Amino acid sequence: MNDLSWAELLAALAPNSVFVDATKGICVNVSLVSGETTNLNALTQLGVVEFAYKLLDAASRAQTSKNATLPTGSKLNAFGAPTWSTPTSAGTVTARHSVSAQFTVSTAVATAPLI
Repeated sequence: MNDLSWAELLAALAPNSVFVDATKGICVNVSLVSGETTNLNALTQLGVVEFAYKLLDAASRAQTSKNATLPTGSKLNAFGAPTWSTPTSAGTVTARHSVSAQFTVSTAVATAPLI
């Protein structure tokens, strides 16, 4: 199965966004991925949607970089190109991204629809 490595994802993110902790393994710095100037360090803080989108966007950019080196038939197609709405007067846009993934089913953590 063709996939991205954590190093390839990191190459599409701010430096040190993905790092290895000797005890916890691979970790993601949410503040750096989200582009926050102050640390996100409380579970009550908002920002999950923004973080998820920015991580997805980085994965899409990493996929584009990786595909440049892969032969036809081996290219990743998990992350579709995003679509953007027209900016509002408040300075916001709506972004849509589609993801298609194939992976081995793991029963270690039961989640729908694999229950």
